[in-house]
Amino acid sequence: MNETNRTAIVFLAALWIVLMAVVIFAAWAADVETVERLQDFVSYLDDHRDNASRLILTLGALVLIVLSLLVIIVELAPEEEERQIRVEHAGATTIVPAEPLRLRLEEALTAVAQITAARVRVFSQNKGIGMKLDLTVTPDTNIAAVREEASRVVTETLKADLGLPVSAPRTVRIAFGPRPAGEPVASSVAQPPIPPQPEPPPASKPPFPGFPAPATPADEPAPRPEGAPPAAESAPQDEVRHDEPPQR
Repeated sequence: MNETNRTAIVFLAALWIVLMAVVIFAAWAADVETVERLQDFVSYLDDHRDNASRLILTLGALVLIVLSLLVIIVELAPEEEERQIRVEHAGATTIVPAEPLRLRLEEALTAVAQITAARVRVFSQNKGIGMKLDLTVTPDTNIAAVREEASRVVTETLKADLGLPVSAPRTVRIAFGPRPAGEPVASSVAQPPIPPQPEPPPASKPPFPGFPAPATPADEPAPRPEGAPPAAESAPQDEVRHDEPPQR
């Protein structure tokens, strides 16, 4: 039963409860002038103004009120999920287990980037598979885009992967939830780019073992400016000679 029928039944049951309350009130509190204005029903009340008739009328109205409350409770109670789904396709009836199918669709939906949690209810509808999707998305999600993406994912999973017919339209209910832990939060302030660091020059290696490496520009002495006196050469150190004692 769809949502429109359930809403209509609940509304009629509530209206019936109000009507029975009015009947009880009129039976006990209506005066002579009010009874005369209610025409046929008032004539009935006028003929049954004794306590026994009023008690019977009250009990009957209370029974109808209890029945109306039961109807409202049954209609508003969560529907029990089907264990097996019967699908009629190409002249044959296919029975599909509901629980594995539901888990498959929930796994496909949670793979979407902006969907953090998904709850799927599947059932038989119009010779196909009907669905109700409860999605939890991040606060910065585009609702229209994620609804279309969720519909595309479930349709592709059922038709392309499993080969099952899909019944339309489907119900999608979206709720906002916290961002998953560890996911960076997008900032509205543009950060300046970090300039690349220059790489150090590679150290020169000697071309052959045992030979010195060629001089690099960093190892060469700086050029002497014009007019500057030549650099003084360092004086050689005096040799220290140790005379060995003569051997005997």
